[in-house]
Amino acid sequence: MKFSFLFSPLLLVAIISCNKDNTSCPTEMKLTIDNVAPTIGSTFTITAPKETTNSTYQWSGPRNTNGNISNTLTFNDVKYSNRGWYYCTKSNTGCGKTLRDSIYVDVKLKQETPVCTSTNNYVSSSNLTNPTFATVTQGIDPTFNGMSLFTSPSQGFSYFRVLFNSYFGNFEPVDGVYTTTDRLGFDVTQEYNDVSVSFLWSGIFYHCQPNQKLYVSHLNGKLQVTFCSMIFSSGSTPLTTCTGKITKT
Repeated sequence: MKFSFLFSPLLLVAIISCNKDNTSCPTEMKLTIDNVAPTIGSTFTITAPKETTNSTYQWSGPRNTNGNISNTLTFNDVKYSNRGWYYCTKSNTGCGKTLRDSIYVDVKLKQETPVCTSTNNYVSSSNLTNPTFATVTQGIDPTFNGMSLFTSPSQGFSYFRVLFNSYFGNFEPVDGVYTTTDRLGFDVTQEYNDVSVSFLWSGIFYHCQPNQKLYVSHLNGKLQVTFCSMIFSSGSTPLTTCTGKITKT
């Protein structure tokens, strides 16, 4: 007895169409970064391998990166809040294959040398009494719940206070350049390196103007801050400019 099998052209096409196109499947997934040591204000780009035009990309990570769909992720004018883990998923629905990888971006504060020379625990002012502080304490500010340097009273100054971002709580500030804010308190939208500097002189409250540099370092393990020609204002009173260095005693 003989058996014969016939395949129509339509059936052959149907069989072929059921096979997945494995030639377009992603095979490589290793994230790379063009700037391995980004600092605040710099730029970095994370890249996922691009093998086929049919691959799709989905990112997640700090600062709302979820909407990106290309194989690269670029940040200009980097913030400290860009620091953290970045995740990318590359997939192709045509072959049902998905690859994933992650990379940690360790954003650092800028490291700069102060542009002025200052005497320790002494503040020179353009139009106020120049105080020398015998005692400087470091701890959590009871009002703003953030790490601070707080000086003892001296020559008209009731206090001089450097307040770090309270959102980060009881932490030891890392060395680097911080930026002043014109806000006395902090919230979750502000950056790690935002800092508030203020003082009370003869009953008048002075607060720093924004976008000025505060240099943070450690001397023999003790927190130290330096500021150069920092501008302070207080309502309708004249502006004053202060240069100084304050170290925990």
